[in-house]
Amino acid sequence: MAIDLRAVLAALSWAPGVGGLAAAPQAAASYLRELGCEVEQDPLGSVTGWRRCGRENAPVLMLEAHIDEVGLIVTGVDDGGFVRVSACGGTDRRALIAAEVIGHGDKEYPGVFCAIPPHLSGPDSEGKIPAVEELGIDIGLDAKRARRHVREGDRVSFRPNFCALAGERVSGKSLDDRAGVAAVLRCLDLLADKELECDIAAVFAVQEELGCRGSAAASYRIAPSAAIAVDVSFAHTPDADRAKCGELAGGPMIGWAPGLDDRMTRRLLALAEQAGIPCQNEVMGGDTGTDADSIADARGGVRTALLSVPLRYMHTPTEVIDLRDVENTARLMAEFAEKEGEAL
Repeated sequence: MAIDLRAVLAALSWAPGVGGLAAAPQAAASYLRELGCEVEQDPLGSVTGWRRCGRENAPVLMLEAHIDEVGLIVTGVDDGGFVRVSACGGTDRRALIAAEVIGHGDKEYPGVFCAIPPHLSGPDSEGKIPAVEELGIDIGLDAKRARRHVREGDRVSFRPNFCALAGERVSGKSLDDRAGVAAVLRCLDLLADKELECDIAAVFAVQEELGCRGSAAASYRIAPSAAIAVDVSFAHTPDADRAKCGELAGGPMIGWAPGLDDRMTRRLLALAEQAGIPCQNEVMGGDTGTDADSIADARGGVRTALLSVPLRYMHTPTEVIDLRDVENTARLMAEFAEKEGEAL
């Protein structure tokens, strides 16, 4: 199977994956099977694809990306029929006004977040961002029918809106972290005809947006010899601090942090330089805020490195990435698996 990154990302972005929804893990599992992996799913819902090297007692390299996305959870329906919600993960409430969403009730219900017209807004409301709990979602039903079809605890996701921008850039919901998932899949694709000295466990973890729970459980179960977590990080925009951001098309951002394995990090940098793979450094003085932290803490500790795909407009329905960064992240992981597998 030759991975078409644009097509894979479109399919993955389309699949809803707010905490508790199974469509996104199932979509990822189908790609793992197409790549010849043995696929298993743990009780939390995380998916693992095994690529065995055939050696007895071979070391295990875990390549991990989270499959869940930010969204919302239904708290009730008010007397006007408007669906009330709370954030499920770190949803950017600035992006919610008039946003198109899908309510996952007894079936999918398209809806839109309410927005007060500027003509009706008082001067005191200018510039204020309502709390998520103050907003309602209009799904076109009155209160009686809405309560029949959408219940407390149902999830709400952003409406899929994947589209190609100019050049190699694409936009859509949940590219955090479907970009990482696509990079892991492309890595497996690149390694399809390679002889390795390690087994690879490709893990697509749930509940990263809810506290990195899925990766903690998966890494405890798998007990890898080493791991590379793949997530996204901030790509520069004109209104952002350049010192805190990477650049789109600048290649994977190699993470440097106290909890990450220094040897693995330096080896990734060296391999990138040797293979002519563009890369950028991302330095963090404490936790990384990614699944790399929970993986490194698993069992007696796991040597862990972090690669991040630069991404604009994080936790909104219109995230933007460059496909070249996904490809180069996959290439760097493949270089590491092929050349470092025996030494894990």
